[in-house]
Amino acid sequence: MEELFEVKEPPKKKKKKKSGRTLLIVLGGILLVLGVAAFFGYRYVNRILKRPETMFDRETETPIPEKTPIAPAFEIPVEVPDRDDSSAEASDPFGIEPQTTEQSERSEETPADSDSVAYNGILNVMLMGIDAYEDGRTTSGTMPHTDSMMVITVNFDQDTVDVITLPRDTFTTVPGYSGFYKLNGVFNVGLGGKFSTTGKADDLADGFKLVCRTAEKWLGGISIPYYYGVDFQAVIDIVDAIGGIDYDVDQQFRSMNRRQSYHVGMQHLDGDAVMGYLRIRNSADGLDSSRTARQRKMMVAIFKKLKNEGKLSQIPALISAANSGIYTNTSLGQTAALVNYAAKLDSDNIRTRAMYGDIGDIEAYWRFAYVNQQNRLDIISEVYGIEAKPVGFCTRQYERWLGRIGFLTIKYLHQVEKVLQTVQEKKDAGESFTDEQIALYAACYNDYIALHNVYDTDFAALAAEYAAAPWREKLNEQKTLTTEQEQKNTEISNRETELFAHTQDLMKNLKKSTEDLVHSIKCRNCSWRLADRWYEDKDINEVFVNFG
Repeated sequence: MEELFEVKEPPKKKKKKKSGRTLLIVLGGILLVLGVAAFFGYRYVNRILKRPETMFDRETETPIPEKTPIAPAFEIPVEVPDRDDSSAEASDPFGIEPQTTEQSERSEETPADSDSVAYNGILNVMLMGIDAYEDGRTTSGTMPHTDSMMVITVNFDQDTVDVITLPRDTFTTVPGYSGFYKLNGVFNVGLGGKFSTTGKADDLADGFKLVCRTAEKWLGGISIPYYYGVDFQAVIDIVDAIGGIDYDVDQQFRSMNRRQSYHVGMQHLDGDAVMGYLRIRNSADGLDSSRTARQRKMMVAIFKKLKNEGKLSQIPALISAANSGIYTNTSLGQTAALVNYAAKLDSDNIRTRAMYGDIGDIEAYWRFAYVNQQNRLDIISEVYGIEAKPVGFCTRQYERWLGRIGFLTIKYLHQVEKVLQTVQEKKDAGESFTDEQIALYAACYNDYIALHNVYDTDFAALAAEYAAAPWREKLNEQKTLTTEQEQKNTEISNRETELFAHTQDLMKNLKKSTEDLVHSIKCRNCSWRLADRWYEDKDINEVFVNFG
């Protein structure tokens, strides 16, 4: 009886039920996962097709902090001179204005089923052309530069696209770095003077991102969170992949490989021909603005061909085919969203604009572009609806002021900072200092702060006046000024003379107090003389960029 009882094996029967229940749970889980995936996949595709703006993050990158005076190594009384309000106003020479209430409210509008949205309904994407090939060869000396820079501004609310060209030779500062550079060399600054574009895309990301951060300032502070970079070979490959382009050529040129000549008029251009056309330098007016205008027109022509032939959808595949020469921080989904948006966009809603300015020779073969401030402000107002301020310290007049005493001021400040940092290192290592040495340090530090304050405030205030004054951009330019304008220029000249004398006195005091400190603590001597070429002096431009 017990044996019969035991052979009923009730546990096995329960196990069978448990197994069936488990199978149902597993199948249900799979169906649930598939359902969720299908739902979110549908939502994802729906966003790409119908709401492309939701594919882009609202958050912008954290601004790069500007460099500030180093902190004192000892608790010493720091003498800070009083400043009037007029000097304080120049603390932000780029004039980045806060958003208006209306703009702030719009930026908070987010679709109910999305965590992302383009900034104010506007998305900026930087398009950069690098003068290099896949193997690292470059057409401009030892370093490849971003010789073509366009900001593609997509306004999803108004269904418009603005293509804004930035002059490659723009005289500019760089966030987080000391010195003055050409805009097309900011890429090299971000790479610490990297000589080649070969390597993984991630290796070059810092260069591309720094170009975006720098260009943001030229747009009045509007964020440029995304970028595409292309080298020569990628452009050639892409144009060849779409079968070339029929284009009305405006001047004779030779192909990039110099093997074929093209005349004025309608031509069929392959990739090598397009690249040669975009690289024309001998324009009739001799200005780079003509070349950038050709680049904008060619880009629009390529877009129209792809759109008219229904080939815009091929762009992601073209990017994949030429990925060895294309660099971007966008995802495939984001690129697809932009492509789908472009396919629906009326070509007449694509507007091209360009910042421009006078070209000035600075040293040897170096030529800088000094952006026309009114043109810049008009573009920012028309495209973004904000009011910015002129950029004074990137004007021709300020560059002359730098050559007169500004570069030497920067040199003095950086040399003294090295001494002050040496004292900090000795102190951190446990070295003791006498009361006399601390007193010498205090004198040196206060002289350093005094000169630094003049550079931060008085120099910046002078730069702001340069931007607002009707100065002659070219040395030999003949321009009739009103009596009021002539009086304003005279006032600025007098201020220059006073500031020059005051700065010289501060530099003289700083040099003596620093040398007294150096002698007392027996540390490195200072070099007060500028290099023959200021841009090769590490105390001025901390990253050397070779444009030769």
